[in-house]
Amino acid sequence: MTLKDLSLFKECFGAVEGDTQNLGNANLSQLQAGSIKFESKVPQLEYMCLMMENMVLMKKLKGTVFAGFQKFSRAQNVIERFQAMTEYSDVYIFGEADVEVDSTDGIHYIPLPANSELIREWFLVIDAPNFKSMMVAYDLDGFGTHEVEEGRNFKGAKSSSPKVVDHASSLLAEHKKPLTELA
Repeated sequence: MTLKDLSLFKECFGAVEGDTQNLGNANLSQLQAGSIKFESKVPQLEYMCLMMENMVLMKKLKGTVFAGFQKFSRAQNVIERFQAMTEYSDVYIFGEADVEVDSTDGIHYIPLPANSELIREWFLVIDAPNFKSMMVAYDLDGFGTHEVEEGRNFKGAKSSSPKVVDHASSLLAEHKKPLTELA
């Protein structure tokens, strides 16, 4: 599948069992669930990703981390966390190349083509032998539709099923040519 046509949301959402839950007023146990289909806003996605990122850092997981921020600029607030992960794991960040990135920081940046399906998706896939987790969320609103970007609405799924995580990881692994190799 080409990078332009790849949609992690379409490929993985249906593989997660259960009804879709609204996480607007979710408690911590809901956000930490191993598998869940959900509707949420930015703060809930940030929390789910933070918990997953902490697993890589605290357990020093050796594996692969794939992250999609829609735009490279959206990763700037957490870039130090992802740079820290490169000590243990191979880290790939997918996004629209809307800002310059540091190609020497240990992170592999994968620019998304115009009109790529992944430009509307926020995802984090952690694939290590002793820990597997995936979260993908489709941006229902897009950028510039809310006065405060944190108000954007997403529909997504989170899973710790090895089958679901392996599928997500294999789809993204096909496109591991970093920015430096595309120039």
